[in-house]
Parts: sequence; C-alpha cells; structure tokens
Amino acid sequence: MMQYLNTLSDTQKIKWTQNLAILGFLVTAIYAPELWINTKDFPTIPLFENIYTPSNPFDLILAGIFFGLMIIQIFKPKKIIGLSISFLYIYLCFVDQNRLQPYFYQSILTVLFINIFPSQGRERTIVFAVSLLFFATYFWSGIHKLNAIFYEQWLGALLKHFSFVPKQLLQAFTYAVPYIEALLGICLFINKTRKLAILGIVGMHATIVVMLFYLGYGFNVVPWNLQNILSVIVLFWSYQTKNTLDTFFKNFNYKKTIAITFTILLPFSNLFGYWDHLLSFSFFTSKLNYYYIELNNDDLKEKLPQHIKDYYRTVDDKTVIYANEWAGDINRVLFYPEKRCILYLEKYIQNFADIENKEESTKLVVYNK
Repeated sequence: MMQYLNTLSDTQKIKWTQNLAILGFLVTAIYAPELWINTKDFPTIPLFENIYTPSNPFDLILAGIFFGLMIIQIFKPKKIIGLSISFLYIYLCFVDQNRLQPYFYQSILTVLFINIFPSQGRERTIVFAVSLLFFATYFWSGIHKLNAIFYEQWLGALLKHFSFVPKQLLQAFTYAVPYIEALLGICLFINKTRKLAILGIVGMHATIVVMLFYLGYGFNVVPWNLQNILSVIVLFWSYQTKNTLDTFFKNFNYKKTIAITFTILLPFSNLFGYWDHLLSFSFFTSKLNYYYIELNNDDLKEKLPQHIKDYYRTVDDKTVIYANEWAGDINRVLFYPEKRCILYLEKYIQNFADIENKEESTKLVVYNK
C-alpha cells in the first residue's frame, strides 16, 4: 500500500481525489434525498427572491441530471462535465441555500478546481490548487475556534461525555484544539512535517467517526470524514515541494486565483462578516447561531398546516418550532445557519397569519448561546 502511494502520479492523484469527492457527495445525497427536490414539507430558502424554482416533476428531472453527470464524471471524466456539475450545483444552491452544506461545498470546489485547468501539462498546478482546499479546511477550522464560546461549549461537552478523565486534561486539550487543527493545515505543506500532519488528520477524522456512532447522531457527516481521510492520504503522502510557498504561488494565473479566493481570501473576509461561516470552513466552532421560532399568535398556531404543527414544541410555556429539527427531519441536514435564512423561514411562517401586523406573530430566539 505504501509503495503504491509513493508512486502515485499527479494524474492519478487528480483522478482519485475527484472520484472520492463525487462518491462522498453521492453517498450523502442518498442519505438526504429530499434536500434535492423543491416540493416537500419544508420550504426552499432561495438566495434571490425571484429566482426560478422548478416544481414537480422538473425538480426531479434537474436533480436526476445533476447526479447523472456526477456518475458519468467518475467513469468518463471530461472538463465540460466537471464544470457543468459545478455550475449546476451553484444554481441548485441559489434555489435552496440549505444545499450549501460544508461537505457538499468542499466536494464541488474539488471538482471545480480540477476542471478549470487544462488536462495536459498542468497536473502539478491542479494538485496544488486542490491541496489549498485541504489547507483551508483545517487551518480556518482551527482559526475560527479561537473564541470564548467554543472553549465553554467544547469543555462542557467533554466534561459531560468523558467525566472519567481528569478535568485539567480536558481543559488543556480544549485550549489546544484550535492551534493543533490550524497547525495540521500548515504542516501539510512542509516536507518534514507532512506525514505527521497526515497521521494527525486521519486520527482526528477517525475519532470523529467513532464518536458519531457512539453518540448515535450526525451520520450525514460520516462519508465526508471518510472522504477526507482517503483524500489527504492520496494527495499528500508523496507530495513534495522545493519551497513551501510553491503551492500558493507557483504557476500563478487567474485560474489559480479562483482557488486562492475560495480558500484564503473569502474565509479571511468572514472574520469581518463578509462571507458565510460554513463556506469559510468554520466547523464545530460554536460561532453559529441556531434558532427556534416562537409563535405568539393563537390564530397563527391554528392556521399553520399539520405538517408544521407536528414540530410544535413548548419552551417556557411558549409554542416554538426548532428550525434544525424541522429541516433535519425533512432534508436530513441541519438548517443553513445564516441570519438571512432564518428570517426567510420566519416570514414564510408569518404569512399564514391572518392579522395586519404579521411580524408580531413570531419571535426569533437563539438557543445555543
């Protein structure tokens, strides 16, 4: 196995990495089939109000074309198919932002970075571009964890599930996590530390998979963790550079600028509020806001359809609807955690109210902070 990894050519790395990205996407999409149709018991959340949203059966046909192109790309890869997959995904996310889940986003960026360059003679540039995506995944995930809420919530979770471990060790581990994760991303590009970083990343993802099965939830991210384990090994095990900065600046052109924009510039802009958290590789950082919608009008409670009433819950004697529970049950993924999305969902619910000031019929509450 090690001999095979040591002799992998750049062409083989590109092929395997793209296939792993597509397979990870397809497996998770099979787990969450209703996410990809528009006619269901959870509303689509469009990015633009007037965008065309296909209804049945055209949404099914479009989803079939999208996944069909992915399968074709595995067996008969072509640049035009890879680019079509990328741009079709963008349209599907414009129709429903809940499709902007980080594992889907990473897979599509992988396909995009591979297919924006020519097939012949630019294999090393493609490997560099895709490598940037994995640098971003770990580096930014660590950087975004440098916040007080992460330390509080992470330590609380560790104390709850691992009470048999001394508290001092759990505290030390909690404070080390952001730095360890960021360093893993950096060390992938240093020849002397690369294999150690690979082992650290493999160990991290393997631990996450074990913990998900132990806790009994979050199975939708298992394929992504396995995908990253295999992709990091394939891409980096025999990865060699004369200079650490080669990955970022060698063969620099406008196409490589696209990769740098999505992996460095846009995630950096998130620190100032200019790019979405999940699209900036902010994973398990406790920075995200999760909401429930409080219903303050009895008439609205009665007029909502039964498929929404099924998600009524009581908090402090108030009837509420948890966006994550509703989305998770129908779409099988968490509600996309941006303020514009929950405001759209709130307005969708308010429209069932038969009162003049519909805005007063509901209230948004952040429950995870």
